[in-house]
Amino acid sequence: MRLFFVCLLAASLFQACTPTPKENETIAIDSVAQDTVAILPEPPPPVIIYKDSALDNLGRFVAGLSQTDSNAFSALEVDHYWQDYKTAMDKSWDKMFETRLSKITGWRDSTLAHHNDSLTLFYPFSGPDFLHATYLYPHASTYILAALEPIAAVPQLDTLPITVRDKFLDTLGVSLRDIFQKSYFITKHMKTDLKQVKGVLPPLYFFIQRSGHEFISQSFITIDSTGTETEVDLKKLHWQKTPGVKLVIRNIATQEIKTVYYFSVSISNGGLTERPEFVTFISKHAPFNTFVKSASYLMHNTHFTSIKDLILANTENLFQDDTGIPYKDFKKNLGFAVQFYGEYVKPVKDFGDARYQADLDSAFKASTIRQKLPFSLGYHWGSAKQHYILVQKNEVGEMK
Repeated sequence: MRLFFVCLLAASLFQACTPTPKENETIAIDSVAQDTVAILPEPPPPVIIYKDSALDNLGRFVAGLSQTDSNAFSALEVDHYWQDYKTAMDKSWDKMFETRLSKITGWRDSTLAHHNDSLTLFYPFSGPDFLHATYLYPHASTYILAALEPIAAVPQLDTLPITVRDKFLDTLGVSLRDIFQKSYFITKHMKTDLKQVKGVLPPLYFFIQRSGHEFISQSFITIDSTGTETEVDLKKLHWQKTPGVKLVIRNIATQEIKTVYYFSVSISNGGLTERPEFVTFISKHAPFNTFVKSASYLMHNTHFTSIKDLILANTENLFQDDTGIPYKDFKKNLGFAVQFYGEYVKPVKDFGDARYQADLDSAFKASTIRQKLPFSLGYHWGSAKQHYILVQKNEVGEMK
């Protein structure tokens, strides 16, 4: 009985010592409970990217790469013409990778990668050269190429007669000879070659696929008066002042989605005056990086001052050889910082002494921080002597 009273007394004391919640007061354990059952917002649904498999299959066939699954092109791979084409392209690609592309890769990782290389890359006078654009600037998500070479649909090769298909592959292989050996397209060769392969898309397909990308989509576009891209029917593309193609691709290794634009336009003063919408489109992507090589010294000409001004006004980093913007436009401007790479040599004989830049030659020789260039990329492919400059914006000026 005594034990009962002791327990009763202890219970009474415990109740007396426990604080009674006041009105509208919530004890701590209730707060924990409420936090525990709080409803979190649902995560957004995953973005679904639909791949145009037919386009990608065609691209692989054009690039001389085996199909990754069974499709209409798989049966065509037994054709000895395609086998010979693949063997020749593999050999040329492997040699180019060993002598040039692998050296670009190592150099750019220690150089260009430190200069905001993920910006949009503008590549004027490019032709279909996506190859060097992606090897120099692999982290860019958008590439804008512009040149005179025309755009036309790639023939549906799996439905063509074998003789027509084999001639197409032979012609494409020949059209790539200058890029493999010299690193640039020769205009007079392209005029003939691209008539046979129907425009810039076959070599573009080749470079996109061989550089480790797959196709997501393709659309033919023009630019409206506000500088906005508008899709157009291929049959009406040649009616447009600013005909273009938009290729959405994916890096197979990193799964990054990228966009490649190619515009078939004149970027002379007259061409840009007729196409203010193109200037607006380019400006909308500012700030961007610019790459210029093997550009026939066109921006040394008074007929190409507008494209030069467009580049200088909107570019954060300009990487070019001496065929780009003249050095005189940089040397006395405090807004420019110039880094020199390689060894300056006089222009090749096709352009003569008129394009020799004595001030650029002196700047290369006087530079105490001139760095080596371990690859040849441009007109001096035969001598392996090459030079580039990297022009950057300064805080005090238009460019660095």
